[in-house]
Amino acid sequence: MKRVLPILIVIILALATSMTVMGNIARVVQAPFSDWTLEEAVEVLNKSPWARQETYSRVLGGVGSGLQGEKEIYNTFFVRLLSAPPIRKAFARVKQIQIGYDSLPESRRVQVDRQIARGLNLNVQDWIVVTVSFRSNNPNQQASVQQFLEQQTTETVKNRAYLSTTRFPKLELVAYYPPREQSVGAKFVFPRQINGVPAVSPKDGTFVFEFDVPGASPQLTATFSVSKMIVDGELLL
Repeated sequence: MKRVLPILIVIILALATSMTVMGNIARVVQAPFSDWTLEEAVEVLNKSPWARQETYSRVLGGVGSGLQGEKEIYNTFFVRLLSAPPIRKAFARVKQIQIGYDSLPESRRVQVDRQIARGLNLNVQDWIVVTVSFRSNNPNQQASVQQFLEQQTTETVKNRAYLSTTRFPKLELVAYYPPREQSVGAKFVFPRQINGVPAVSPKDGTFVFEFDVPGASPQLTATFSVSKMIVDGELLL
């Protein structure tokens, strides 16, 4: 599995900017995730209601091949709702495909099922979990932001990251987990309820994740549409 992970990262991030929306997301997420194609799984990870890509660009003068020697730097943040079942299923399906799960003997499939069960069955009954991963065409920027994410703690991030709705502006962070897998990224945990009231409900139009992080200008802001997360009358969050 250690050799699979780098391939996973390349596939998820490389396809992120080149894919076109391929079909009805609701149709995809209602089907068993073991039936998803690689393209459908990546679509859920990058172009579904539970995922946002935010890109910030700037021009560096005198270092590239532009008219004046300039080079344009692209910093892309991938913001996903790991607490939402479709995102966890998409990560699981990509891993399945990379190890040839569909062609494995039954005994080996059982082993793989056990390996991915922890992520699939993540206990998020009380929590909304947001993940952030990063990609830049500038290796120095890539390394700098990655190091920043790895060095943060709950206390250092608490005043830098918020989840906001019209009813609950700036929900306070409960926990932060530095990235262990680049494909998943850093994890930000927020309360699912405030005094027994859902922090995000079907009545909310949108909610926003904000994070003061290097590489974003002025800060990373990802807006999610609540209505698009409702599948078969259920809010998948």
